[in-house]
Amino acid sequence: MKRPFIAILYFQMLVMTGACQKPPQPEPLPHPKKPVIPKTYPTKLEVVWNAVFYSDSAGDYFHEYQIADEQYIVLANIYDGEKRGIGVYNMQTGKRHSAWQNDPDIFAVTEDAYLNDCKTAGKNKEIILIYNRRALFGYSLHSGQRLWSTTIFNQQPFGEPKISADANYAYVPYAANGALSKSWCRLAKIDVYSGKKTDILTLYIEDDYEFCINPPSSYVNSEGDTLLYFTTSGWNFQAVHGRVWAYCYNMTKKKMLWVNKQFTFDTDASSSQPPPFVIENDKLIVTSMRAIHCFNRLTGELIWQREGLGFSDRPPLYYEGRLYIRSGNPCILMCLDAQTGVQIWENTSSKPLPAFDGRMAIYKDRLYCSISGGNAKYYLFCADIHTGKELWRDWGTWGNIAFDVLIDQKTGYLYCNTDWSTMCIDLNKTPKK
Repeated sequence: MKRPFIAILYFQMLVMTGACQKPPQPEPLPHPKKPVIPKTYPTKLEVVWNAVFYSDSAGDYFHEYQIADEQYIVLANIYDGEKRGIGVYNMQTGKRHSAWQNDPDIFAVTEDAYLNDCKTAGKNKEIILIYNRRALFGYSLHSGQRLWSTTIFNQQPFGEPKISADANYAYVPYAANGALSKSWCRLAKIDVYSGKKTDILTLYIEDDYEFCINPPSSYVNSEGDTLLYFTTSGWNFQAVHGRVWAYCYNMTKKKMLWVNKQFTFDTDASSSQPPPFVIENDKLIVTSMRAIHCFNRLTGELIWQREGLGFSDRPPLYYEGRLYIRSGNPCILMCLDAQTGVQIWENTSSKPLPAFDGRMAIYKDRLYCSISGGNAKYYLFCADIHTGKELWRDWGTWGNIAFDVLIDQKTGYLYCNTDWSTMCIDLNKTPKK
């Protein structure tokens, strides 16, 4: 199989224009009846199963894994220039869900085939949400059928439009009537079972700033109210000047609880940043493009921050009171105390540059992530969480482990991608060094 090198930018270019025009779509490549499996390589990884997503002369590019109904892995292919597909696999066996048997499951949502985001939602995460900037679609995990579609045109001036979701709602920032506004943006909630759209709030910024809301995280407080934590991004292209603001909104009482506009430099921005998240002792962790911040979630007061970092659209990993961060190029791996921001350790020698913004995961005192090794080679990387010391790197049976990693803590199974398949690796049977 011929697989080209995929060039990915880790940070969104702030010199992008606000125009949103549909790019010309190339003719689809012919799809072989049987996938072409590449040659194998020596490895110490214990592979439980390897499931082909799609295989032709073009590589695949994947969104982060989603778990559905506690037994399936949902994988969304977003490789540009091809129709997108959704793969649903049994976590134990790697077999496709009976309702998602096409190879791959192609969805023709609109004339624009680009897939911006994919999430699972619902009480048992049985709803698959597909977002393509012009609309949000709800699919049934178990039937594979579309349940509803809701038009939400998002002409975001910079960054990659994303959504977030909880058990009941998807949260989507957008510009009303498809108009690109230089000063305001709206946030809507969409019922994941019916597709009903309700506007939550509208926010504004000064003239001459491109402005967008980043998707929120939801949190239910002791009174049963649903709180939304989120950031906004404002950027003046002419002045090369940024604004990052943080918010807490009580969606139940329809009331803004606090806004913090003074916690980071004006040269910062937060395009495509992940939602803030709540940790112990009423603290809130927020990332912007060049820093990580810790707030009092009740008041919005800044407790500590670490500046001079470089974040893509993946959050730091939080685990048992610590934050694990990959930052910069050459890449530094570091560990911070989440309550105080004090650095615990730093690894400057391994240079574990994220392989396409891959998410990290921890299992039994070991940190795992995919990394770029240069020359279009991508590895699974393992480090000791107490010291940051690299233990090993392995590029797997078929080479090039990239994108996200996700670990099932009950089984010790790690899920990762090549650029043509999904692999399940048993960490309990994989050497520790």
